[in-house]
Amino acid sequence: MRESIAKMVSEEQLLACIHCGLCLTSCPTYDVLAEESDSPRGRIWYMRALREGRASLTTGLRIHLDQCLACYACETACPSGVRYRDILEGTRGWAGTEEASSGQPFWRWFFLNVMTSRSRMRLAVSPMWLAGKMGLRGIAEKIGRKLPLSWLARSIDLIPAEIPAPFGGRHPRVLNPRGGKRLKVGLQTGCVMDAMFPGVNRLFAELLAVLGAEVVVPREQGCCGSLAVHQGERATGLRQAAELVAVFRETGVDIIASTAAGCGSMMKEYGHLLPEGSGTEFASKVRDVSEVLLELVRDIPATRPLPLRVGYHEACHLRNVQRLSGPPRELLRAVPGLVLVEIPGQEFCCGSAGVYNLLQPAIADELKSRKVAAVMEAQVDLVVTANPGCLLQMGSGLKGVEGAPPVAHLAEVLAYAWGLSVKLPI
Repeated sequence: MRESIAKMVSEEQLLACIHCGLCLTSCPTYDVLAEESDSPRGRIWYMRALREGRASLTTGLRIHLDQCLACYACETACPSGVRYRDILEGTRGWAGTEEASSGQPFWRWFFLNVMTSRSRMRLAVSPMWLAGKMGLRGIAEKIGRKLPLSWLARSIDLIPAEIPAPFGGRHPRVLNPRGGKRLKVGLQTGCVMDAMFPGVNRLFAELLAVLGAEVVVPREQGCCGSLAVHQGERATGLRQAAELVAVFRETGVDIIASTAAGCGSMMKEYGHLLPEGSGTEFASKVRDVSEVLLELVRDIPATRPLPLRVGYHEACHLRNVQRLSGPPRELLRAVPGLVLVEIPGQEFCCGSAGVYNLLQPAIADELKSRKVAAVMEAQVDLVVTANPGCLLQMGSGLKGVEGAPPVAHLAEVLAYAWGLSVKLPI
């Protein structure tokens, strides 16, 4: 069913953009392509023309919309406070209803039905898991890179070296606090995070428990809806969001902690995305897990030193949407012996951006190569990030580069420093 673009895109937000151009230097696609049409203000011109009926959704116009990473760095540079995310996601949502009658492309079906499900994603990569168990991972990768679907072939390089088994490995429903209970935390495990990096979620849960939190992990939880909304499938995304709210409603938790920047950003928006305020209470409880940990470790110092030069790679949705540059850095600085090194070019996306690296390979690869060069320039022993997409993207970029440092999740470093049993990739 088609929706009116006027219902999904705010004229007030469109008119708030004064086209000053201060966003240009913060936009990765403009930096790579040097095209006004691929800048935030250029796209806003197009989206305003669509809303006012002065343009139609042509293939060329849709390309410019699709080439946006949705990193929202432009919002941090905007003097007018334009919420570019609302304009872009609303327009993509309207475009999705416009295109629905022409049939859903296979790639969109795949992403929305496989990548938003822990079990289906595990099953999708199970051939690589089996190949690894049989010592045939290298051969399987060579075969995979020759697959006819380019985005599917590219996904081979993003699959981590260690893949969880297709079945089993469920999280405990509740972890009791060690010592006195200080907080009751609901852990939102995410899709890609829990499918590819369940050990990271487990470490975060154990660390929260060590620091005095009762941790509740609802097994019924599904996708937060962020991937669908970003891809223009707004109805699907909001349905998933409402289902997630319902799952956590009866848990009685004080805080809902997210281990993925994109998920946390989406859930903090539920208050105005879901109808009649049904997501407001949920959204008010959402925190990135680094926010929660920072409060809990203030009077519980780390016990294990880590004498390394560590470069922190900042996730876009943590930096630009949640505006949380501080907490992960403060946590890393609290680790004895750790020297925090700033990687150049933090303001630019690494090219992961959900499924962008699969759908827009040329731009994504250019951004990834720049990040790899920046990491090598920084001369660090370890790269740390706090988002699963960045972990996959940076890992694939640094793989095979001579002298390149390994990549670890923030959870691994913090769990090690606070005395948990964990093997760092160094």
